[in-house]
Amino acid sequence: MKRGHYIISLLCILLVLTGCTTLKRYRSATYQAVDNSLVGMDLFGYQLTPSGTAPEGRNLWELSASAQTQLIQILDDRYPDNAQFIQALNQEYLSDPAGPVYDYTKKNLRMVFTISKRRDYASLSGGYPSGHFSPADRIEYLQFSLSIPEETHLRFTEWNRFTTEYGEIEIGDISFTRSLDLEAEGVLPEEVDLGSSGFFGRTERQKVRSRYLILNGSIGEHRIEIGEEGTREIDLTGNVIVDVSVEFSPFPERITVPIFNTAGHSPVDTGAVAALRFMDVVVPRMEEAPDTICAVLEMNYVYRHVRSGWKTYQEWDDRVEYYTGSVSKKIPLFYKEDYLPSFYCIAAGEDEKEALRVRAVPEMIYPLQFRSYPEATSFFNWLHTQAAPELEEEEPIAIGSHVLIHDGVPLTRNSLNRLNDLKVMPVFGH
Repeated sequence: MKRGHYIISLLCILLVLTGCTTLKRYRSATYQAVDNSLVGMDLFGYQLTPSGTAPEGRNLWELSASAQTQLIQILDDRYPDNAQFIQALNQEYLSDPAGPVYDYTKKNLRMVFTISKRRDYASLSGGYPSGHFSPADRIEYLQFSLSIPEETHLRFTEWNRFTTEYGEIEIGDISFTRSLDLEAEGVLPEEVDLGSSGFFGRTERQKVRSRYLILNGSIGEHRIEIGEEGTREIDLTGNVIVDVSVEFSPFPERITVPIFNTAGHSPVDTGAVAALRFMDVVVPRMEEAPDTICAVLEMNYVYRHVRSGWKTYQEWDDRVEYYTGSVSKKIPLFYKEDYLPSFYCIAAGEDEKEALRVRAVPEMIYPLQFRSYPEATSFFNWLHTQAAPELEEEEPIAIGSHVLIHDGVPLTRNSLNRLNDLKVMPVFGH
């Protein structure tokens, strides 16, 4: 066999064994330039929920089993009517007023960020991708941060990494084989015929995996920073869910809890106000609080553009060009009505400064504000239908030792009748 045949055969063998393999990440890779238009990022949605325990009443189901049985028997004797019996079961009662202070300043914030890349399919009409687009392009790495200004009286306290952990699932594999048949013939000087043949093959198996999240980062009081890196053939386009805890600067408040006497009344009638209890709470500081809390969203990314080789799933034949870019924008994070508690007062006009107050003892006057709209409405109805008509014209309206105050003086039947625009309204002006 001629010497050239042996050289060609050896070159073919080396080409199969070393040149054609999907274990390569690319055929060539170069860094091109900065392009800030290839990737976009926005806040897709958010959910702000309380992290503490809301002030709630207690009911008889919190009693022990024997206590429940005895109380139900007593209620059955007192209220043989079904409607009154059910109302009695649902009646809430309060524990000792010297209980814990309820905190409305701590919230759980879930943010959903959406990441997108530019897709210019019109560039494929010429038969070869032009510009910075091919169907195999992907976002290979990104790092984004969210910053809130200090003047909002808001800070990050915790990042729940357990809900944003990394994971991969193998969903299948792709196998293929490359082979080369070689044959050689020759004659030695002694006129002896030689012949040989050979088969060289290589089988490769490529795992197909599904990535559901990979995040890392850090958190500070006014800034959270997150990095995301894709594994092989994984594009970072999609949604990222981030769970953090936030806390507002606290401000103490006191709310009023009316105790209604329901004995002898129908289920739709709350009855008379028998007593007033007070509950200390902590709410977000309202001084200079903006209607919309905004944040600055910044992102840096690495974009992997496949210049050639994009027709195959395998990456070993790709000629890759890398681009870097950044995005920075101011976005609305959430609104005032999202984080303020829903307290209600009874006021004249549109100014809560004209709201009714309550004097517990001399020199101690508290705002008359309620936990919910139904509670405030029930007190408002009692005030007009039962409290005032039973009093003399200049007699102060009182519940036990507590006297209602308006504009610094005790509220009487006459002054109540003059307040034609008295109504239930939100305390914080939602």
